[in-house]
Amino acid sequence: MKKARLILSVCLFCGSILLISGCQKKKASADGYALFMTHMSNAFTIELSDAVKEEAARQNVTLTVNDAGQDVAKQISQIETTINRGVKGIVIEPVSIDGIMPAVDAAKKAGVTVVIVNQQIADPSASDCYVGVSNEDGGEMEMSLAVKDINGKGNIALLLGPMGSDAQVGRSAGYKKALAAYPDIKVVFESSAEWDTARALSMVENWLQAGKNINAIVAQNDGMAMGALKAVQDAGLQDKVFVYGLDATPDALASVKAGELRATVSQSTAMQGREAMKACVEISNGGKLPSEILVDFTLITSENISDYL
Repeated sequence: MKKARLILSVCLFCGSILLISGCQKKKASADGYALFMTHMSNAFTIELSDAVKEEAARQNVTLTVNDAGQDVAKQISQIETTINRGVKGIVIEPVSIDGIMPAVDAAKKAGVTVVIVNQQIADPSASDCYVGVSNEDGGEMEMSLAVKDINGKGNIALLLGPMGSDAQVGRSAGYKKALAAYPDIKVVFESSAEWDTARALSMVENWLQAGKNINAIVAQNDGMAMGALKAVQDAGLQDKVFVYGLDATPDALASVKAGELRATVSQSTAMQGREAMKACVEISNGGKLPSEILVDFTLITSENISDYL
């Protein structure tokens, strides 16, 4: 598979999660485009969708945005409905790497350009292009700092994304890779908080109350990291437990600057969104692109935080 790696700086966007860019029509048309998001409930997904919308405006195309609420059946229904209405191309951030395949196949059979963003699907060849990151690299980068900070020994706890999602699988593989050479590090807790801050907060509160010593908590996104950080702070353990996140969301960046969150990892979220929309338009107009376009992760700590604020 041919790959194109783009080494790009991060640009953070804030703003509305409302629907339309371009011609401001609410209904997809035969020459329009659609974005399908797993959910729109945290800073990462909002930043990603905003970047897609802004690129659609730059391309002067109509875009509708769909929120699946982390429900794969709903996302499939949204895609099928859009195909039936008529659409030129779609960008999908898939709820499930396997479950979304019937909708991808249906779109391709209907002659619709399909670009997958951020999380790869089970059969990459079913789409026209994937724009995202190597999640294993991001997980390894995040865990490598945690290993260094605790001097290669101690107890760590892991907050995972939805089990079976591309990000969860890849980042977990990166964690294992980074930990392989450190037998004196034990994973004492490991559970999915479904990307959710409140769930992570409750989960970490229970872990801390269990009385087992924890030296570091490594979370697969910033939302869960911020929940973990609050639990640690509420327990008065902020000087004893390092917390790490991933996504470089505005609240996480502010927390790194304040010396609270130990680090976050940027996956060039806005660039993923822009490149996905750009690819969808180009391919649907007959252009040729690599089947996979990857952007790079960047580790953000107190040492380089000023570059990202």
